[in-house]
Amino acid sequence: AQTSFKVVAGVTLGTALARDLSQLPAELQSGRFCDTWDVRCEAAARTWTRPHAQDNLMDLVPLGRVRGSFNFSLEDKRVLNLTVEIKDEDNVKQDMSIDVYGRKEKSEAAEAKVAAALSKQEAKEQEQDELDQLLAL
Repeated sequence: AQTSFKVVAGVTLGTALARDLSQLPAELQSGRFCDTWDVRCEAAARTWTRPHAQDNLMDLVPLGRVRGSFNFSLEDKRVLNLTVEIKDEDNVKQDMSIDVYGRKEKSEAAEAKVAAALSKQEAKEQEQDELDQLLAL
């Protein structure tokens, strides 16, 4: 898979938060820190403490090591600070064949209630008509 990372280093959260380029591996010393560096470091630390990361990903870049054999590409750029504007034409009704919310069942139940109410109403009207016919005699 493509990634925007050229080099990744396994460092502690304390080292990353110190923002001291001299403490980082030589491959990263020409870089610069983003405005939200602290927030991003803390989010990454939370991710790496999860069991899946501990069990499956820690060996990718062990602490103190540097890895740069990634499929680097800037072809599919991420847009940061994008503001999403939702428009009415964006609201497309989901096809009922992939109904994960049970809308079809709810719709059928509502239709059954309406049909039952109509049949009761029709039965009352028919009974009233028959009664009117008897009284007319």
